[in-house]
Amino acid sequence: MKISQKLISGILGMATLSVIIGGISAHQQLKVAKYLAQQEAEEVAGLLGYLVSHELEYHEMRSREKMLAHLQQHVESLHKQRQRDLEIVDRNKIILADVVAEDIGTRLEHDRNNEVGRTIHDGIPRTYIETSPEYPKGIRLIAVPFKTGKGEIIGAVILEYTPLYETALATAQKNIVATSVISLACGILSLSVAYLISRSISKPIKQLQEAVVNLAEGKLDTRVNIRSQDEIGELATSFNKMADDLQHSRDELVNANEQLRDEIIERQQAEAELQKALKELQKTQIQLIQSEKMSSLGQLVAGVAHEINNPVNFIYGNIQYTDDYSQKMLFLIKLYQKHYPNPEPEIQKANEEADIEYLTEDLPKMLTSMKMGAKRIREIVLSLRIFSRLDEAEFKTADLHEGIDSTLLILQHRLKAQTNRPQIQVVKEYGEIPKIQCFAGQMNQVFMNLLANAIDALEECFQKELCPNPLIRISSEQVNENVVIRIIDNGSGIPEAIQSRLFDPFFTTKPVGKGTGMGLSIGYQIITEKHGGSLQCISSPGQGAEFVIAIPIREAKSAQSSICDRHAYR
Repeated sequence: MKISQKLISGILGMATLSVIIGGISAHQQLKVAKYLAQQEAEEVAGLLGYLVSHELEYHEMRSREKMLAHLQQHVESLHKQRQRDLEIVDRNKIILADVVAEDIGTRLEHDRNNEVGRTIHDGIPRTYIETSPEYPKGIRLIAVPFKTGKGEIIGAVILEYTPLYETALATAQKNIVATSVISLACGILSLSVAYLISRSISKPIKQLQEAVVNLAEGKLDTRVNIRSQDEIGELATSFNKMADDLQHSRDELVNANEQLRDEIIERQQAEAELQKALKELQKTQIQLIQSEKMSSLGQLVAGVAHEINNPVNFIYGNIQYTDDYSQKMLFLIKLYQKHYPNPEPEIQKANEEADIEYLTEDLPKMLTSMKMGAKRIREIVLSLRIFSRLDEAEFKTADLHEGIDSTLLILQHRLKAQTNRPQIQVVKEYGEIPKIQCFAGQMNQVFMNLLANAIDALEECFQKELCPNPLIRISSEQVNENVVIRIIDNGSGIPEAIQSRLFDPFFTTKPVGKGTGMGLSIGYQIITEKHGGSLQCISSPGQGAEFVIAIPIREAKSAQSSICDRHAYR
């Protein structure tokens, strides 16, 4: 309950209490008035009884008729003075005197409840109301004992005290009305005063309450304008000071929070830049290491190819002469056998030991095999020389088919049948494509990474019994101004969730120690950044994987200038 309601309720309770007290007082006044009226009637009746009994004793020697006549005179005289009905009855309730002379000598009829009879019997005054056709509203009567001087009850005196009662009641009602009006006025005045006081108290308290709610909601600029010099005014001053302190503290906290947030943002930016720089450094480091490895490998392969190439050329070049010489020698031996069918025993013995017939048949075959082996060695050396272009840093015109073939030749040992899998078939579907300007060694590196990944995928798929006939299909074609190379395997495919991360640095699905996660990332960088092309993966689970390389066809000068511009921009 609010303070104003409590205050109004308290004052209203006091006003109600005063009204109740006033009502009780008026009720008591009414009772007192009734009592006084009754007492006055009793005194009058008693006095009349005393006078009558005194008259009877004083004039004891008179006759009954004279005594009753004298008693009638007193009754009539008293009636004229007080304007009240008066009756005197004996113990048998026979009327001895009455203002209505006709009723004298008759029996009292209006004592229905025997009030008069009980008064005559026990001497106790009683009041009662008589109703009759003459008095439909009833008249108030009082019966007192009619005694002699010796205290003997000889009848009763019945006196009407309605006017006295009405007069007392009217006076009491006036007092009641006055008391009620005064009480009502006091109540209204109390309520008015209570309302004004409660308003003067509750209004600033309500203002303070609203200010506290606003302050709790974060409106720290809330202030109260209460200038009273009482406790509420002091409370308002304290509230305003508290609000000032809170607003000052919040401003300081907001400033500190903004500074902290700015510092956090700067630190996050610095951390992001640091992470980016770290990734770039790691990427560059891996690329440098890879480049060094490939450069060293290229130099090694080039040196080995050069060292092997000289003796192989010597052997290959002399095989033809050896073949010619041996053919001539064999022809000469046949001539000797033809013209000297019976040689000397020593020659015949040597002929049998040397098995000339077998040598004549096997030597050409042996020379042919040696020639084919030397040719194979020359092809391998040529492939090594082509692949050893990894350290070349200039754009050159290159045949992509030649680079793919050399890469396949180097990977031939992985394509052959193994103890745990069959041979991986390679199907070449080369189209008519021109030679292009490119970094030939780096393109061979891309082919190496893609083909090695395809072999790894096929080996894993075969071990899971998902690919009984491993196959790699390589196709090439010219599409508009681009050369498109497709490397397709029939493995288990690449999940879509992984495809979006295939070309991210350090991302790999291979076990630890089998891959660095940089092969495809470096290949993507070589194709896209250094050649302005595109490298795309097309795969569905269970349908194998297809890598599509697209390289623009450029003239040598335009290609070189375009790449230089791109590197200058970076």
